[in-house]
Amino acid sequence: MNRILRNIGFLLVLLGASSFLFPLIGLNSRIMVLFGEHQKVASIAFLSVGAVLFWLSFRKPKEEKK
Repeated sequence: MNRILRNIGFLLVLLGASSFLFPLIGLNSRIMVLFGEHQKVASIAFLSVGAVLFWLSFRKPKEEKK
């Protein structure tokens, strides 16, 4: 489960970061174009959700007491 969270979180962080970096070199992400004028908000949301999922993937599961 942690590996899945880490992969999804990393993907979201990459997508959010690329949406800030691509316009600097004159490119656009095809996925972010779907958000139209709200691309900045969506990229910030992707970055924050991705960072949280990535951080949660490194937590150790609680041990159950029997």
